[in-house]
Amino acid sequence: MTLQITPRRENATATPVGVPTFSFVIPAYNEADDIITTLECALAQRLRPHEIIVVDDGSTDGTLEKLQVLRDEGLIVVIEHGKNRGAAAARNTAIAAATGDVLVFVDADNWPPVDFLERLAPLYQRGFDFVSVESRIANQRNVIGRFQQAQHEYCYGGERRGRVGYTQAFSCRRSAAIAVGFPEQLPGFGGEDVEFFDRLLRSGYAWKGDFSIEVLNQVPDTLRDFWRQYRGRGKAVPYIEHRLKGWPLQFVTARRALASAKSIGLAAAIVPHAVTALRMSKHSSRGRRDAAAFFALRNVLFAAHRAGEWQSVRELWRARRRAQA
Repeated sequence: MTLQITPRRENATATPVGVPTFSFVIPAYNEADDIITTLECALAQRLRPHEIIVVDDGSTDGTLEKLQVLRDEGLIVVIEHGKNRGAAAARNTAIAAATGDVLVFVDADNWPPVDFLERLAPLYQRGFDFVSVESRIANQRNVIGRFQQAQHEYCYGGERRGRVGYTQAFSCRRSAAIAVGFPEQLPGFGGEDVEFFDRLLRSGYAWKGDFSIEVLNQVPDTLRDFWRQYRGRGKAVPYIEHRLKGWPLQFVTARRALASAKSIGLAAAIVPHAVTALRMSKHSSRGRRDAAAFFALRNVLFAAHRAGEWQSVRELWRARRRAQA
């Protein structure tokens, strides 16, 4: 799928009276390959954004240097963390700095279409406080991209779509974001977004899911990056269970041991993952030709997730021992 970007904001319209203003919030950690395209998509909006806030979270790959090129665009505000503090902290920093009525949380590999803000505005005018949209994998020529798109449709397509909470290009009113905030107890990217969504729900804010609005999402092209992505998501689980839910560390460790045993059992049995991979392949443009690759990637996904979980379990136990010393 190719991305078409319209000319920059010369064609954009100013925010009409009565329409909320929008601030893009973009945390960036080592996103040199994708950040410029994401910023160009934000600048290309037909309804002009109020501002675009990028928080560089201690990047070491040249992301900050690329941001300097667009820093003089006027709408773009670049905030430097200096050291990596995680996605939650980066987003909270941007929330504190933002001045728009509505915040649009875009990762550095998300590409919203040019009419994205135009289509969000009426939902907020109708009184909704936070909005979930649909996302589609941009790089589906690669089997990893097709796998992630198929997994999304298999898990959240059709009637299951209503279960989707925090999504790519999620948005909410700034007042709501200030009230609940992202949980900085969680490391890296993973889990903080779902917790943020749940906090909004628990606080009684009005939610709307409009899945006719679609953004593109660039996912890892290599097996190494795919592993890192799911290991990072796995790392969040013990922190959520221990630091957010308050479960005893012994209980968290036991739960992760049971989850690992289940994953090993499913991998050894072969059939459960094979059946799921075959079902997922129905959502691929290549159909059953992708089934074998999906089977392999599903096993890699679970292995990476469990590896991340145990990395966090070890970190939490070390932190406890240091605190008791």
